[in-house]
Amino acid sequence: MSIETSLPGARRRPGRLLGTLILAAAALSPSKVSAQAACSLVPVDGGEIYACEYGAGPSTVVLAAGAGQHSGSWSGIVERLAESHRVVTFDRPGLGRSPSIDGPRTPTRIAGELAEVLDHLGIEDRVLVVGHSMGGLHAVRFAAMHPDRVGRVVMVDTPPPGFEQARMSLLSPEEQAERRRLLEEGAARAAPIVRREREGAEPAEEWAAPNFSRDTPLTVIVADAQNFGTQGSLEAHRRLWQDGQEEWLALSDDAERIVAEGRGHMVHVEDPELVLRAILGSSPGGSDVSVR
Repeated sequence: MSIETSLPGARRRPGRLLGTLILAAAALSPSKVSAQAACSLVPVDGGEIYACEYGAGPSTVVLAAGAGQHSGSWSGIVERLAESHRVVTFDRPGLGRSPSIDGPRTPTRIAGELAEVLDHLGIEDRVLVVGHSMGGLHAVRFAAMHPDRVGRVVMVDTPPPGFEQARMSLLSPEEQAERRRLLEEGAARAAPIVRREREGAEPAEEWAAPNFSRDTPLTVIVADAQNFGTQGSLEAHRRLWQDGQEEWLALSDDAERIVAEGRGHMVHVEDPELVLRAILGSSPGGSDVSVR
């Protein structure tokens, strides 16, 4: 069951739907924080992953970046989290400081690589996994594959399953044709690793989480001011995105939704305090929140 609470500025939002959109943001420079970090290239199946540890708290927070991004996207919150937690960041292969790896880049494989990173770092306790956008899908996939290793999941503006297909119903035939053209152009311009991760996430089974423990607390942060372009109704697109979060909330009996009012897709960059409050538990579990 999902309930709604409220951090300052939060508002209640019901909803339900299907979707698939993978938003690739521009690459960000590597994280620059004053908190001391222990970083290294960690061996994984088929290659290496650049991972960093910050802080030395009793519990561990793992930060998973969105499509086309690396750990630098979390620079606004790493230092604060490290004051009370052990924090792990990592660059997926082909992004940031991690060399590329051959083979498909599916959420299943990425979740498996994260497990290898945690094994190498000697982290055996349950972790709190935070994922932005596509990283939220990776977090859910990791929790479904390793339910005994996850204590809580926080998703930051993650696309609902099937969103890209569902949004076509909001467009006229002419707009649908233009949307398909723009998608093809975007795919052609995208970096090879971004295309590989998009293609790896296309199968519907990669969005499923059959073994996600219903007892695992789940926080879904969703923005309400994303830019969905000029085709169709912007308000209808945003409502579709909001309603689609019910697909994620339905995974857990202890779920909350935080609606980040007036925020765009990069919520953790626009408003790191909001995301920090959600991670650090300023709102009670089993609720639904909205923040302005």
